[in-house]
Amino acid sequence: MKNSLTYFLALVCILFLVQCDPEKQIISFDEDFRTSEISENTDMKSIISDFKQEESEYLSFDSDYIISGIVVSSDESGNFYKTLILQDKPINPEVALEVKIDLRAYFSRYNLGRKIYLNLNGLSMARVKGKFIIGFLSGNRVREIPESLINRHLIRTDETVEILPNPIRFEDVTIERTNTYVYLEDIQISREDLGKSFSSEVYDQYNGERIIQQCANGVSGKLLTSEYADFSAYLTPHGSFSMKAILTVDDYSGEYVYILNNPDDLQETSKDRCDEEVFNCPQIGETSEEDIIFYADFNQLKNSKDIEQQGWKNVNINFLNNRFKKRTSNENTFVQISSYNTLESVSEVWLISPLIDLDKSTEEFLHFDSRATFEEGTLLSVWYTGNLKEDLNASDWKLLNAKISTGSLDGSNRTFTGSGNILLNCVEGSIHLGFRYIGFDPGASTTYDLDNIRILGKKNI
Repeated sequence: MKNSLTYFLALVCILFLVQCDPEKQIISFDEDFRTSEISENTDMKSIISDFKQEESEYLSFDSDYIISGIVVSSDESGNFYKTLILQDKPINPEVALEVKIDLRAYFSRYNLGRKIYLNLNGLSMARVKGKFIIGFLSGNRVREIPESLINRHLIRTDETVEILPNPIRFEDVTIERTNTYVYLEDIQISREDLGKSFSSEVYDQYNGERIIQQCANGVSGKLLTSEYADFSAYLTPHGSFSMKAILTVDDYSGEYVYILNNPDDLQETSKDRCDEEVFNCPQIGETSEEDIIFYADFNQLKNSKDIEQQGWKNVNINFLNNRFKKRTSNENTFVQISSYNTLESVSEVWLISPLIDLDKSTEEFLHFDSRATFEEGTLLSVWYTGNLKEDLNASDWKLLNAKISTGSLDGSNRTFTGSGNILLNCVEGSIHLGFRYIGFDPGASTTYDLDNIRILGKKNI
């Protein structure tokens, strides 16, 4: 009797240990689903196409549709939470899905590059901010697949493949690339975000947003990092870097953002930054008497077309529609630029002044007022050139050191900011001022108001 009881207790202990051993659980998981007996009977692209044709808020599946996908996200560093990203191919993907699962530390089952089958029967698909989401329908929202049912719907194969991120530039972003694994190079953190952590500043709530810029043309994007990521307190790199990340759309703002799987996917390539060199004239003494060399307050504008009627060039160098526009508020007229709601992947817009002669004056300096709303990075800068050409990129622009307004996240900023006195006393001949705006939609789309542009100095007698 004692021996029987001993054997029974020993058996119970063995079974208990097997159930509690994570490695045994993983083996059991694989054995429960013999993937050799499973094959996809449709594909991810077809499912998405069917959903688009439905033109409904969501699509529920009641048949055994089985598709395959490659895992490109990882929650090992805590930067993804109950969200699994699948793309249709390891290289040059055409479509991708976001699968909601009620499972933490899913990387131990669904590691990067793992091929899995997704049984859609009983699941639903929705399109949120342009991205396609799979999960359980609750009311009119698609939520996480319960942990007890995950094994029924996500069937792991024994195949792990190498995934190659697609090289991309910010201006190449399209909604079709959403939730794909991408590679960016020769980028840097914006001046405004230098010295900040990824997401542990006092004002960061849930996520940290850091503006990143391409060295080649200054076009901006957003790096999004969870406040709960293991590397949230790491400082962002000072120099230029390359980055592998998931390109996705923020659930709240609808803007394109980039999310790292882990901090090692960001590699600093140079300690040096690639900022444009700022032009500075030597300091001069205070001028007691100041003459107006050039002045524009835009109060005479009746409509936006009048901007060019008054000698300004208002140019979108990508031949798109976004331009500076005339706006009036509190009996004050100014010009405004924004890429919000333009649907332009990159809005590079120049407002270029009429020709300004500096040979008939001395001790000149520039001053203007700007006001930013819905802060999403500094997208406005001011330049000058002495040889304006039809091809603006060939005009030998020199960047001026101006203070540009910083907006507020809620758009409540009502105050214009002075640029400071920008010395032009060492500049000779005739020049054009150029106010350059680079934004994109959806994405960094700060709105700017511009007013009271003036050059003061001493006129020659």
